[in-house]
Amino acid sequence: MTQTLRKGEDLNAIGALMRAEIANARDALALVEHDSVLAIHEARKAIKKARSNARLIRKGDKSASKRINAAGRRAARVLAEARDADSLEQIARAAAIRCGNEKLAQVLREEAERARAEGRRIDRLAAAAQCREALDAMEAEIARLGKAPFEDPDAVMAEGLARTYACALQRLDEARENPTGHTLHELRKRVKDWRYHAVACKHVWPGGVKRRKKKAKELADTLGDHHDLCRLIDRLDDRRDEGHDAAIAELKTACDALAETALKQAEEVFTKGKSDARDALKDAV
Repeated sequence: MTQTLRKGEDLNAIGALMRAEIANARDALALVEHDSVLAIHEARKAIKKARSNARLIRKGDKSASKRINAAGRRAARVLAEARDADSLEQIARAAAIRCGNEKLAQVLREEAERARAEGRRIDRLAAAAQCREALDAMEAEIARLGKAPFEDPDAVMAEGLARTYACALQRLDEARENPTGHTLHELRKRVKDWRYHAVACKHVWPGGVKRRKKKAKELADTLGDHHDLCRLIDRLDDRRDEGHDAAIAELKTACDALAETALKQAEEVFTKGKSDARDALKDAV
């Protein structure tokens, strides 16, 4: 569950919010021997939320924001190989189950087995240990932030939310102009920031949080499905000499349809221009 600022708090409590997400990541890593797939997935998700919170204070303390985010990036990176293998296996198996074309379903099952074999070669305990060290560094940077509280936390939050919105709008423009796996994935990351920030600030940012959260989640889910298909297509494209052209073509058709849906959903999430959104946020916070 996403951590939130509590009633009566302001953005100076953002350090505690990030530490709570880091604690969630550590709790998840403690389960790596029992359920490595779930442990690594939950740890990476918590780290992403902590990094997102660091981006929220970019307008208040750019240097601290960048340092915390960089430490969080290192923490997530050491888990990426394991998570990529695990998720690809899950994606391929789920796609095979849903697929009505038996030839394509068989190709997808084979890809799932390949991902499973790759995953077995990864030392997840070592990755978890390296991640904990990176989380230590992240917490040290957060501790430095607490020594210089924001003089006007409401203004910092309004500017931070406006920046989040503007970044998402920029990525949306890029995705409209060139809807590729890369541009839509970049949009997805900024949509997640917008959703995390809407939830984290719900007690100090009144009005419309449920609507913002729901629509952003629906968009992020569609973009996530698109990203999953892009990953499968890239994997099969590397094996094109094995006669997977028909499978790739079918997946690309589905991928294009998801891209079209996502862009329509994005129009409902990001209805204001950058300037109008900034003014509205300053008035609301």
